[in-house]
Amino acid sequence: MKNLKLNGIILVITVLTLSSCSQRLVDFTVISSKNHAINFDLEQGKITSGKSMGVFGIGTNIKDAMDTALQNAGPQYDILINGVVRAKSYPFYGGFIVEGTAVSSKQLIALFGEDGFEKWKNENNIFSPTAVATIE
Repeated sequence: MKNLKLNGIILVITVLTLSSCSQRLVDFTVISSKNHAINFDLEQGKITSGKSMGVFGIGTNIKDAMDTALQNAGPQYDILINGVVRAKSYPFYGGFIVEGTAVSSKQLIALFGEDGFEKWKNENNIFSPTAVATIE
């Protein structure tokens, strides 16, 4: 009986050690790790933050933290710039915190005009889903 318990414990530890899981962290529409001159007054944006935290970090992801940050800024905001994503962990509790400046794409379009906004997107290498990428 003692060997059966020991074998059971060893089996559970082995299964837990060798098991793994995968989780999608975030889907980005626009993302860059390079500094860009946005030519937009950041004072018109709103500094905001959001988090996705849980026991053992289960069920947390960066996308939820980003969505919460945009929701905290207000319904008119749909873009985060100058953002920072932090992973936080405490004993038995963890997740992600996102901070940044929320801006409105409608406000950018109004500021630059439709043609100016397209020019701004092209100058700053903003991804366009209709553009065709070529590899040279």
